[in-house]
Amino acid sequence: MGTALLERGLPPALLPETWVLDRPWEVEAVHAAHAAAGAEVLLTSTFNLARLDQAGPGLDGVQVARRAVALARSARTRVVAGCAGATGLARPGGRGPSEGEFHERYEAAFRALAAAGADLIWIETQVDLGEARAALEAGRRTGLPVVVTAFLLPGSGGMTALDGSPGVEFLAALWRDGAAAVGVNCVAPDAGLARWVAEIATRVPVPLVVKPNAGLPGSPAGPAPFAAAVAAAVRAGATLVGGCCGAGPAHLRALGRALGAAGPQARG
Repeated sequence: MGTALLERGLPPALLPETWVLDRPWEVEAVHAAHAAAGAEVLLTSTFNLARLDQAGPGLDGVQVARRAVALARSARTRVVAGCAGATGLARPGGRGPSEGEFHERYEAAFRALAAAGADLIWIETQVDLGEARAALEAGRRTGLPVVVTAFLLPGSGGMTALDGSPGVEFLAALWRDGAAAVGVNCVAPDAGLARWVAEIATRVPVPLVVKPNAGLPGSPAGPAPFAAAVAAAVRAGATLVGGCCGAGPAHLRALGRALGAAGPQARG
């Protein structure tokens, strides 16, 4: 959603949530295009909902959540996921906000999304396990299913979170805390992704999410290689798949074709 709105003219200094209120037709058009390309789950344009206060005055979280859920619902997709990403406030060594402050931020965001009618809570781009666990606890208090995905970096020992946690342990901890599904987003759609999915599939018994990048505006990966990498991840054990930055309708359509060619099991 963020990169799609940038391509539609969103100034880089503005949060996408600004257009939820000021230019809702742009957000609605992105949702409609994704749904037409085959998306069965649409994430609300509320990635920054747990940190709107950091962006200055003028954005009311409850109002943004209510409008964002309605815009996603207008595309008539099967599921609307109330989304919030990492706050960006975690610091190495635990010098950021306390777990209690993280919990309060996410609880307010998820309460607003649940009240607006979201079908589930979707927590994205988590980089710190303490923050992710606080977010998950806050999400579960809504009574809705909660999905959590992390941004992980490849390394010689496998994928690792920015806080230094091994990726497998990061996601396993969230599964043990009650996440309905866990996985990764904003990662590269390369050959290593499927290998890592195969590893974690043996350790985590809940559905696995894979949402790679296609790239930033102006230099995205093509739909065909993107789809091939994600389809390989499905064969390795991923269950819920889609696209993150730069992945547009063409990428989703290509992925749908790749999964269809792989047969019913790959389609889930």
